[in-house]
This record gives sequence, C-alpha cells and structure tokens, in this order.
Amino acid sequence: MWPLVTYPECSPNQVDGKTYDYVVVGGGTAGCVLALRLSEDPNVSVLLLERGHVKNNLVSRMPMLSQNHWWTDTMQVQNTIRSEPIHGAYERKNYLWAVNGIGGASRLNAMLWTRGSPGNYNSWSDMGLADWTWKKVEPYFRRLENVSGPLDKSQPEVRGRGGPIHLLKPPYPFKWLPYLEEAAEKIGVSTFDDCNDPDASSCGYFTLDTAIDKCGGRVSAMSAFLSKTLVRERSRHLSVCTGTVASRFEISSNERHEHTVTGVFIRHSSPSDTTIEYLVKARREVIMTCGAMNSPQLLLLSGIGPTGKESSITRLGIPLVKELPAVGADFSDHYSVPVLLELPYKETLHLLETAMWGLWYILLWIFTGRGPVGSSTAPTALFLHTDSVDKTTMQVKASRVSQDHRVPNAELLILPVNSLERAVPGRSLFSIFPTILQPRAKGHLEITSTNPLVNPKITLPMFANEDDLKDARIAVRLSMRLAHEFQQLYPFSAPFAFAPGNELQKLYEWEKSGDAVPPAVEKPDASSPQVNKTWKDVTDDEIDDYMRRVGHTTLHFTSSCPMGTDEKTGVVNQKLLVFGFKNLRIADASVFPKVTSAHTMAPTMMVAERCADFIKATWDDAKM
Repeated sequence: MWPLVTYPECSPNQVDGKTYDYVVVGGGTAGCVLALRLSEDPNVSVLLLERGHVKNNLVSRMPMLSQNHWWTDTMQVQNTIRSEPIHGAYERKNYLWAVNGIGGASRLNAMLWTRGSPGNYNSWSDMGLADWTWKKVEPYFRRLENVSGPLDKSQPEVRGRGGPIHLLKPPYPFKWLPYLEEAAEKIGVSTFDDCNDPDASSCGYFTLDTAIDKCGGRVSAMSAFLSKTLVRERSRHLSVCTGTVASRFEISSNERHEHTVTGVFIRHSSPSDTTIEYLVKARREVIMTCGAMNSPQLLLLSGIGPTGKESSITRLGIPLVKELPAVGADFSDHYSVPVLLELPYKETLHLLETAMWGLWYILLWIFTGRGPVGSSTAPTALFLHTDSVDKTTMQVKASRVSQDHRVPNAELLILPVNSLERAVPGRSLFSIFPTILQPRAKGHLEITSTNPLVNPKITLPMFANEDDLKDARIAVRLSMRLAHEFQQLYPFSAPFAFAPGNELQKLYEWEKSGDAVPPAVEKPDASSPQVNKTWKDVTDDEIDDYMRRVGHTTLHFTSSCPMGTDEKTGVVNQKLLVFGFKNLRIADASVFPKVTSAHTMAPTMMVAERCADFIKATWDDAKM
C-alpha cells in the first residue's frame, strides 16, 4: 500500500440515516477487535464509531515516546479528567487518563501483555459465570498471540504463535537488571520465564511480554486489527466513522417489556460542532466498546441504569427505559504507590530527556528499530500474594500461599523512570511500583449532564477498605526491603528519592509545586534533622501517610457494567447481552465481574474476541 494514501475515515454527516447490520460504538482496544472479526463476512455491513481520530504519526508508533500521557494532542489523550476527592487519600483528586482515537488505550499504555493467572477466570465461574472459566477463555488468548522465540518441543504449546499481537521481550541496556533479579532472590522470590504460562507460579519475578513487533514498533489494536490496508480492502462493507460521539440509543419496546436498539444518535465530537444530532440505524446488533468510563455513561444517557431520587437518570430527567442497578455501581481499578530510588542517568530512561542521548536513540530507532525507544517503560515485575510475606522479616515464602491464593494480589512493577503522577524535574528516578491487584473496595460512576462530551463523575475507592490498606502496606514495605537488598548489591549509589519516612521536606516541596497540598498533610519541620527510614524501622503510620499522599490509579478501569447472573447485580449476561435487550451487547473491560490480576489489555481483547464469536453464532443460528 502506497504510504501516503490516507486512512479511510468518514464523518457523522456522511453516515446519517444509513442502516448497518452491526454498529460498534467505540473504536478502542475492544472495538478494533470487533470491527475486524464482524467484517470478516463480506455479506454484512459494519459501522465503527469513534470519538477520536487516527493520527497514526511517527511518535505514536515509537513504543517508548508514545507512553507520554502529557502529549495530549499528539497522543489524543484526555488529561483533564479528574476523580472526585478521594477520602482515603487526603481528598486528593487523581488523573483518570483516557485515550480517544482508533486503538484507544493500546496506543498509550506500556504494551504489557499479561493474561492473568487461571484462578482469575475460575473465580468468575465461582460467581455463577460457568461460561468464563479458564478452560473457556484460554483458547482466545492463544488466538490473539504471536509470541517470538523458539518453541520448546518437550512442552505442550501453551502460547499462541500466529495471532495478530506480536509479542517479544526487548533487550534493555541497563546494568541494574541482574542486581535486581538477585535482590528478588534474596527476599525469596524466584525467577521464571513466562508469567503467561498457565502453570506458572503465582509468586515470581518475570521479564514481561511486550506488544512490540520485530521492527521495534508499537503493536496497538489499530495496527493489529484495523490497519489502513485492511480498512481499505473492506471499504464496501466496513466504515470507520471518527470524530463522532454517541449521545443515546433509539430504542423500541414491546408489551412484554423486551427492548431492541434500533439506532444510535451521534454528534460531532468537536466541542465547537455538537449541536446537530444524526441517527444511524442497526439492522442486527449494537455493540458497546466504549470502555469502563464511557460504556456506563452511554447507558445512563439512554435511560438504562439505577433509579431513585439520587440517581443520574432521575436528576437529569432522562426517561427510564430499563432499571439496571449495577450500571456504574462497581467501578474498579488497580492502584499503585510509587517507591523511588535515584540512579545514574545512564541507568534510567531519563537519559532520553537529554538532548544528545535522546536524539541519538530516536535516530537509532528510526533506522534500526532498536534501542530503548523501542521498548516499554516496564521491563520486569514481581507477582505475589501478600499472605506469602512474613510480616516481621519481609521474606516471601511461596509455600505459604494457599490454593485459594493462586491469584496474586500484588505486583511490584519495575520502572526505570519516574512513576509519580507528575514530573520531578532534574531527577533521574527508578521506581519500584507496588500495585494492589485485587482491591475489595468499589467505586462508582455517575453522569452530571446529558451532553455526552461532559465526562462522568467518578469516585475512586482507593484505601477505602481496611484489608486493602493492609495489603498495600505490606506491598510497600516489601518494596523497601527489595530496594534495601538491591542497594547492597548495586555498584552505584541508589538512595531513596521518595519513600515512606524519607526526604519528607522534598516530598512536601514537590507537592507544593503542583496542586494545593492536601489539607491533612502537615509541613515537615525543616529544622528537624532528616532521618531516612528503612523497611525495618519505618512505621505503619508513616507508610499510610505516604500512600495517601502519592498513591494513584494504574488506569486499569473495569467492572462498571459487570457480567452477572441476574439484572439485580449484573448489567450483561454471559453472552454479553444487556439484560432486557435483544440486540445490545457490551464487550470491553466494563463487563469484568471482578478486576483481574493482569494488566487489562489482553483480557479486554479476549472478551472482544469471544463477543464476536457469540454474535456470529447467534446470526448463524438465525439463518437455520
């Protein structure tokens, strides 16, 4: 395909009044999968609606640079979304980054491919969702994967080799890697090759699979499923409509209170051009793939959700179509607490911020596809369950993990870069990034306007549950223990930069440089001698204070339209059909009945692949 040929996009006014067999609302990680799979049949018509555009520029294809959340226009990021004040975090507000554009979050994330251990999906089965056991979902992960590296002929094949998602473990030029692995061994965590092997230990140190192709380019949902070449080849029956936001559904109902979505009302997504509303019609089905923030928003705008005096639907005067109490009620997320060391510049990704090395490595990537620009910010991670940690010695004993705890509830992600929610100028930072993977507390989502471009109101549950707080406390102290072992082994200086009980004056000055310091945070006494704590002598109260000051979302939003066995507790059934509707499905991370212990890209694509098969089976049966 001639490289200067443009991506075939259309606008809302060009599809107004037209009818399609399938309308997919949301062109992100899941929407690209659905559009590809449904359009495999040349005899059906598919319309994909996306709020953003394509913008497939050079920076967006560079694995490292494309992870910059602050390049808002280049990367089509909304960084103005803020949570409600978080009661468990000194009333701070977290940024809730969202990505518009074909490919969605897969255009911005760290490209980490983690399926999640089989126990994640077997726990869904324990919730009554027997069609979502590991045995049922595992073939879809293999269908998606194209893992690089030699085959082990002595082992059964447990990973996919021919799928659209190219996966590799890129090399990194840093000297700290073997020292960190040795430090992990010293705290009782063994090293394993593949965290996606279903027989892998739930407690281990792993080099992570990364969605990067053999030429060093980011593999996004767009590049893997909806490339320019493919969309042009299918242009007769696949339309990609960008710059478009869905405002509500057109719904018909019968005397048995069965509902059918007959169309989708849409608008231009440019804030200066949203007054005209258009309508596209659906002959067969409408599939929502808007993500955990916007799928519940669209349901609420359409009169589908909880009722009562305080509900969004009632307050905004939206006519009720279907009462579903779980819409927006169980908003879930992983959250993390950055623990940072300061390493030499050449040993962190901050070296890319220097003019000489930054330009050199960009040119190296452009001409060879190699170097740190062609990698993720997160090369390795430790997965474990906090019950395996001895609370006195902070030593991990994997044998202590019961069968019920085969699902890790904590990840210590290793990031040779700053992981605080905003910049720390002039510092060369290295992060141990403890993350709570199985939080018990749930947040919720509401809408405050009938305008679909007004972001929903989101309440995060961070540190709202005492057991979550205990798990986070253990994970942070364990991170400090890991740092201590690393500091003893590493041949260069690696002091704490930001950690509980350390450099409190610097932390306060950093807090002042951003938004107002949270009211519960006291200014440290500058005249007091600086005492830097270790994992042994830092107190639980000091850890809690630090977590409440710097903890933030990991951008793994799920469960705001959960799968369930009935309409009182769920929004969709096991075939992903919205309860009470004959032809409306949801196929994104919002349907997870419980957040997984994995980064959400792989599980989200798995859900979309399964949904495509459900839809095809439904209409194949209808032809018989």
